[in-house]
Amino acid sequence: MAGWFPSDDQRVFVIDGEFGRSTVRAVRKFRADFGLGKKGRAGKRVFAILDKLQDRDGSTAHFDYSEFEQNSNSNCGAKANAYAGTLKGGMVSPRRTRMYVKRLMWRLEAIRRKAGDHPIGINSGFRSVAYNDCIGGARASQHMYGTAADARQAEVANRRQRVLAKRSQFHGIGCYSSQTHNHLDVRIDNSNLPTSRAWWWPDRDNLGRDLDESGRPCWGEKASSKIASVTAVPGSVSTSLVPSATEVARFQAAGEGLLPEGAD
Repeated sequence: MAGWFPSDDQRVFVIDGEFGRSTVRAVRKFRADFGLGKKGRAGKRVFAILDKLQDRDGSTAHFDYSEFEQNSNSNCGAKANAYAGTLKGGMVSPRRTRMYVKRLMWRLEAIRRKAGDHPIGINSGFRSVAYNDCIGGARASQHMYGTAADARQAEVANRRQRVLAKRSQFHGIGCYSSQTHNHLDVRIDNSNLPTSRAWWWPDRDNLGRDLDESGRPCWGEKASSKIASVTAVPGSVSTSLVPSATEVARFQAAGEGLLPEGAD
């Protein structure tokens, strides 16, 4: 239910096992999104939908653990590529990583539903420590814990996805002036990295544009009626402001490549 907690003012939905007020509010939003009315009760119809959204292995209907497993990169050596196709070699155990990835999946399911059920492509999910270092990821990257995903969504502009992410309990939201995706993470849930357990959303300038960490407008942001001038990362395969499903599939298949220095 965390992804359906109807708040974009940086209030944390605490996963504590209690059916409290926050859960009631989340259930109401969930029911409304699935056409079940606005009651706060989790009855049979709610659980029936949840059952359809969860696969037997604990993944969700529209996402699989394999989509979040480490990529391989020809620019990296054997040590960095040793954990390709796995959730191993990170900052926590594979079991812990898998738990974090599961939380990501459910919140991505929330965004997917809220945006009209258009597919989401994951270009970079989990990274081992060696792999993250090789491709130039941030030194304390959430990707090394399985708490982050770099994503684009078919038929949805990046800014729209960020708005939905703010309403779906994504604590970390990053965008870049020279990269065509959004970074989404659940860093407050990451108890293994206490120094980063705080909200991290893009700042905005006086024109209302989302800014990256360097203070430049994020890719696809507008200045008045003119699209801000940007240069996509070399080799990018998804450069439309509103990508098609085919572009998103290519984006996912391409992997992350080498990152600008310090990018999460």
